[in-house]
Amino acid sequence: MVPPGLPYDEPAHHDNVAFYAAEGRLPVLGQPGVEYEAQMGPVYYVIGALLLRLTGTGDAPFAALELLRLAGLALVPVLGWLTYRLARDLGARDGSAALASGLLVLNPTLLAVAASVQNDYLCLVVAAVAALVALPALRRGGTRRSLVVGALVGLAVLVKVFAGALLVGFVVAVLLDRRRSLRPRVLDAVAAAVGTAVVSGWWFVRNLVLYGDLTGAAAVERTGVAFDPLAYEGIGSVLGWGRSIVSYAFVPTEYYRNAFEAPVSVKAAALLLTVCGLVLAVTALARRAKGKRGAQDPAVVFTLTSVLVVVVVYAVAAWTMQAIAPRLVAVAAPMALALVARSSRTRPMQAALLVVLLGCLLLASWLVYRVSALPPDPGLFPWGA
Repeated sequence: MVPPGLPYDEPAHHDNVAFYAAEGRLPVLGQPGVEYEAQMGPVYYVIGALLLRLTGTGDAPFAALELLRLAGLALVPVLGWLTYRLARDLGARDGSAALASGLLVLNPTLLAVAASVQNDYLCLVVAAVAALVALPALRRGGTRRSLVVGALVGLAVLVKVFAGALLVGFVVAVLLDRRRSLRPRVLDAVAAAVGTAVVSGWWFVRNLVLYGDLTGAAAVERTGVAFDPLAYEGIGSVLGWGRSIVSYAFVPTEYYRNAFEAPVSVKAAALLLTVCGLVLAVTALARRAKGKRGAQDPAVVFTLTSVLVVVVVYAVAAWTMQAIAPRLVAVAAPMALALVARSSRTRPMQAALLVVLLGCLLLASWLVYRVSALPPDPGLFPWGA
């Protein structure tokens, strides 16, 4: 069992769910009892609040925590299946799609996130659903299908704003689809944008009215918490960023507040898996670049563009030292792995996927053993103590 409150931000997420369950309304940053995670969209917290009310655990913090953690773990096989379907629909072979799905399911960081109270994993699931619906919509066309895709993206945005990258990917793929005339392409792009705006636009308007900021991030300080921009301190900052990427990818000690340290062997394994992952990604891109120069599959254009938008936005945030937590790019993981699976048509590529999968399994096993041995810290989750 993971000690209550140990995962980063878990107490604030729990408090936000509890607020929704007790008050039955949207929280306002700066009001008593409102934590900084109130800046996030409401979907995860509404679902969590409903679970607490249905089970009567709203007044039992530890029971509520375990319930919300179990709900997160229940999403793991769902996301695994969605990733498999994405890979297959993009043209991946069955074995490669299964390996990509396994990589997502057994990734130590994503397992750690799923087993804690947070909104990241639900965002991955909703975004993967939106992507899966987007693939046939792009191949068949139609404003109704595009409207549905936009609405699903809007729902994902109401979980976490980073999911908005899928709308950019969809619009780019639609507009670049030369198989159809310009007018229906423009109509589909507009329909997708309208769908996203109808579902999630009200949230940004509310933030603008309440805080003068589209995301509400500017009002976080009203809760008594400040996240100052990170200072650039030369090569040390770059090296720290690199270590953070490797850690968040395979050994999430930072996610557990550095309550323990990974041994050198585990760090070396994580670095090796990171290198293998980069090689797989570069190989996939190289195979695509050497592919057909004719009309591109709009589904592939959408998936690749969405992934690149997420990576670029994160890179800009990291370069300006506004944020370095690589889990921000996790929303692109199912699509990225689906693309890698699509390009893994040879035995060496599939063998490389299998090696990374086995590495993830070993690191995940070590992580479970290490975290379960930690004693609880009442200071992290004092409710009900």
